[in-house]
Amino acid sequence: MRSWGRDTFISLRGSLLVTGRHREARDMLLGYAATLRHGLIPNLLDGGKNARYNCRDAVWWWLRAILDYVDITADGGDILADTVVRMWPLEGKQECQPLHQVVAEALAVHVRGLTFRERGAGPRIDEHMVDAGFTVQVGVDAETGFVFGGNQWNCGTWMDKMGSSGHAGNKGVPSTPRDGSAVELVGLSYSCLRDLASLGPSVFPHQEVEGGLLSLTHWADTIQAKFERHFWVGSKQGAEVEPQPHLVNRTQMYKDSIGSSGAFPDYQLRPNYLVTLCVAPGLVPAPHAWAALTTAHSLLLGPLGLATLDPQDWAYRGDYDNGNCSGDPTVAAGANYHQGPEWLWPVGFYLRALLSVGKLVGQEEEALDRVRQVLARHYTHLSQSAWYGLPELTNSGGAHCRDSNPVQCWSMATLLDALWDLQHL
Repeated sequence: MRSWGRDTFISLRGSLLVTGRHREARDMLLGYAATLRHGLIPNLLDGGKNARYNCRDAVWWWLRAILDYVDITADGGDILADTVVRMWPLEGKQECQPLHQVVAEALAVHVRGLTFRERGAGPRIDEHMVDAGFTVQVGVDAETGFVFGGNQWNCGTWMDKMGSSGHAGNKGVPSTPRDGSAVELVGLSYSCLRDLASLGPSVFPHQEVEGGLLSLTHWADTIQAKFERHFWVGSKQGAEVEPQPHLVNRTQMYKDSIGSSGAFPDYQLRPNYLVTLCVAPGLVPAPHAWAALTTAHSLLLGPLGLATLDPQDWAYRGDYDNGNCSGDPTVAAGANYHQGPEWLWPVGFYLRALLSVGKLVGQEEEALDRVRQVLARHYTHLSQSAWYGLPELTNSGGAHCRDSNPVQCWSMATLLDALWDLQHL
């Protein structure tokens, strides 16, 4: 089985709300807990034979899904006491552990920091990646509380297209490495830390991370104290803490990352901050969140999806063709998968953020109007689709993309999630 962890957990909340299939969701969460290694959840499970621990975000989507499960099922956190049979337990640790211990291990590894090399590194597990890409790093910045990791030769988040054209010269060159502190991972980690702390020690006994060196609450408080200062771009002068003011090119937005090796990618307008505004609306001032949502609406929102890169960006390539055999490294072999094409799954997070932030700033009617307008377009597409589904992505301006999956689970699930929020205001 080639199972994709990140996609599964992004889809889980919407699927669980609509279907109510609690047992299946619980088994999925515990099953993936069994695969935890290096403090990470694999994105590619591959039946456990060639699991790839090369993404930094699946563990945070998994933890967010656990906490969503606790909230939706009203089980009081009982799942955290359920037994996990570890596939690869730490040396000297028991094979069977309660889920809360597995979660605590993931947090501890991040706080302690870890750099490791993938097992089987080389062409057997990835024929395109260069040698440096097989080195994976995760950690937490002690000053800001931001999770960080990766390098310019690997892909640690959902924007994981690896160049594969030797002819064009992009083989082994990630289109969007997003190393450093990716904005949605910081938002996800903050929301998870707050919710774990709110469960209390009777449900989640590990309120202190790494032997009492850091509490969940202090970690979350640190992120909240630093996030706005580092990520919010309110003017051409950049953020309050601004290392590269000459690279600021868009304002009224949140940076896509902090501390990337390429520097400029930090300042590119992408839809990833919408995840943070959805899962952690209280992390930022509501007026700034509303302004950032308006920026995304004006510059990124297409007929069905959100552009994965600002159309005015020099690197924007809005039309995806996985069979492109040209010598242009920006598009050859579909290198621009996340460099402009309009993906649907982030739209669900955008709509949910609109509803929550709109209420905070007294713009509930405006938020409702925007949400209904967007969902109406998806309804029209569903009505005309031979698949009765929504695609993975579209090309620029909502144009059909022949290499897009015509019916994608996470496109459906996150929009069902938004529809649920709309109907239960």
